[in-house]
Amino acid sequence: MNNRVVLDLLVEHETLSRSDVRTLTGLSKPTASSLLQRLEESGLVRPSGLGDTGPGGRAPQLYRINPTAGYAAAVDVRPGSVRVRISNIAGAMVTECVDENDQVEHGPESAAAIIRSCCDSAGLSPAQLDAIVVSVPGSYDIATDTLSYVDHVPGWQHPSVGAELRMLFPDASVAIENDVNLAAIAERRAALGESDSFFLFWLDDGVGGAIMIDGALHRGTRGAAGEAAFLLIPGAVLDAESRTEGALERLVGDQALRGLAAGAGHEAATAAEALRALLDDPTAATAVAELCNRYACAIASVVALLDPARIVLAGKLARLGGEGLRAEIARQLAEIMPAAPQLTVTVATDTPILDGAMLMSLGIARDRVFTT
Repeated sequence: MNNRVVLDLLVEHETLSRSDVRTLTGLSKPTASSLLQRLEESGLVRPSGLGDTGPGGRAPQLYRINPTAGYAAAVDVRPGSVRVRISNIAGAMVTECVDENDQVEHGPESAAAIIRSCCDSAGLSPAQLDAIVVSVPGSYDIATDTLSYVDHVPGWQHPSVGAELRMLFPDASVAIENDVNLAAIAERRAALGESDSFFLFWLDDGVGGAIMIDGALHRGTRGAAGEAAFLLIPGAVLDAESRTEGALERLVGDQALRGLAAGAGHEAATAAEALRALLDDPTAATAVAELCNRYACAIASVVALLDPARIVLAGKLARLGGEGLRAEIARQLAEIMPAAPQLTVTVATDTPILDGAMLMSLGIARDRVFTT
């Protein structure tokens, strides 16, 4: 237990002296010294130069995590692309690779090939990976080892996708996670000091959501919690397409946004182009208000059930719309609900899914490496 506490402190502070360990843990001087010696002998910790000279005139020996003690990989699977990031156990990125072609949609085997290629570029063997977290734009049911809502990513619909990945990387702990859930993990880290209970509303080419309760993801019994695309709001059409694509998706997804833009006189090839055109056109205020009303109605449904401390707008469209979009959604929400929660725009980076996957992967890798 003491070993793990000190290792986690070294991850947090990067370098510590024996005195620092004593101060932060309350351990005695002999215990702190023997503990650091034991960790150094195990290969998990190594000396890292000298600190500032103290009152006694001697500079203390500093220690840090041995970065080569383990490695973690994060994989973001998108329609037409796979991005891989590898970090050492201390959290420093070693390499990042992206493959954009039709072949990446051939399921776990193609993703595995890109992971191996990324390892090669970093001078690593795939056997050196302690953890691999794969992000997918769908819901993963861990009980049945199957993915749902991934028709747009060919090759990932068959059963036992997790087992296939684990067979391809037998030396690593492999996990599959929903992409928006991982974005919520990145948001929680980026927004330290804010409430750990929030709903992340994902606004992109499609719509999605993630539920964070007291700092932990709520995935539901089938891994489908937060699938906001299937929310029913006024104006939703109930038909076969809504059952497979989602009723809300049809009202705020790519086609709907381009339709709103076309109605305002703007032809757009993507959802982002459509939103930009609407926001830049003062005469399109009615269309913007209609879009924000749809968002607000969806958020109201979530608030009525979850009562989160805050709602976070995330995804490409949320970042593009910024404060103007947030303010209009907040205004519409206030008209629907007597007491709406705080509504904010994400503070995570522009790669929140990959960042969240790496945070999860590092956590898994450290659990494996630090307890051996």
